[in-house]
Amino acid sequence: MELQERLKGGLWGVIVGDSLGFPLQFKDRQRVKEEIPSPEKVQMVSGLWSDDSSLTLATADALANYGPSLEKIAENFVRWFYEGAYTPTGYAFDEGRTTTIAIENLRAGLDPLSSGLKGDWDNGNGSLMRILPATYWAYFKITDLREKLNFIHQVSAITHAHPRSMLGCGIYSFFIWNILDGLPKKEAYEKTLKEVQDFYSSDERFKKELKHYRRILSGEILQLEEENIKTSGYVVHTLEAALWGFMKFNSFEEILKRLVYLGDDADTVGAVAGSIAGTYYGLKSIPQNWLEKIERREFIEEIINRFVKVLLS
Repeated sequence: MELQERLKGGLWGVIVGDSLGFPLQFKDRQRVKEEIPSPEKVQMVSGLWSDDSSLTLATADALANYGPSLEKIAENFVRWFYEGAYTPTGYAFDEGRTTTIAIENLRAGLDPLSSGLKGDWDNGNGSLMRILPATYWAYFKITDLREKLNFIHQVSAITHAHPRSMLGCGIYSFFIWNILDGLPKKEAYEKTLKEVQDFYSSDERFKKELKHYRRILSGEILQLEEENIKTSGYVVHTLEAALWGFMKFNSFEEILKRLVYLGDDADTVGAVAGSIAGTYYGLKSIPQNWLEKIERREFIEEIINRFVKVLLS
């Protein structure tokens, strides 16, 4: 598969996953099951996308225009929050607490390496959901592994600066890079586990956080049934759910339907899983009738196409 097909698939996967899950957000599983009899019946309701997509587009646009500038990424976040840039509605909505405080810090004059929150309660999925453009950038534009991961950590830390959140973005990035290398699912997963242990075990900041991802890093997640998967806004739960769904099901459509059907933080779980599945299966795997419903489709297309062109140049 051509890299262009994978890259566009991953970026559109964020938008589509976010949109598919958004109507089911904050609903518990029982309520979702009462409203929709089975995952197969999940439909793209409106094509309205939220903060996951907005901040992914804001990051991609900054990288396409200015290269790896944390300041420009941060500026776009501020524009999103205060001016409604990168939104389907003209105003920001669905923003999380940690992201909100960090953007207020940026507006108050803090630099992007000081704006993010570092407390234990600041480990929501708000940086994982938007990290894909940085993950792609590091793959194509940075050769040294330590520098690659440092960039990923810094982009996370604009809002989410706790090592656990940065580690989640790192695990995710290793996995995406192995997919871009063309590895099949199982090999990509196994290689990621080894790389994560090798890289992070030597850094005390991250080493003590590895235990929080033990269900992923032991491979236990692959054996679990649906009732053991949590889809909360906690970064660990979101990454677990996305990887579980991606490894268990065999098409973009099935992965997304099965995961958003679990409710709770369905839009972000959908966005993260969509980014992985889209990178793996490519743009052509995303149902056309889902894409056609996405609001401001031409606006999104322009940013994605320009960003992918820069990545491959």
